[in-house]
Amino acid sequence: MNNNDIPRKIIDVTGVELTPGEPAVCLGNGEQGCECCCDECDYFLLCFPEFDPSKKN
Repeated sequence: MNNNDIPRKIIDVTGVELTPGEPAVCLGNGEQGCECCCDECDYFLLCFPEFDPSKKN
């Protein structure tokens, strides 16, 4: 997935506005007074920059 494929903001099924790849400001991070939406987010791994699927352990 390249950066052009990542939406800047999306609305979760719960109605919470998510900011993929920016966990500190994402309203779905569970720390902003809204329910945590991370487990169901299609862009979950973007919030973990250390994850690189091309690297081998």
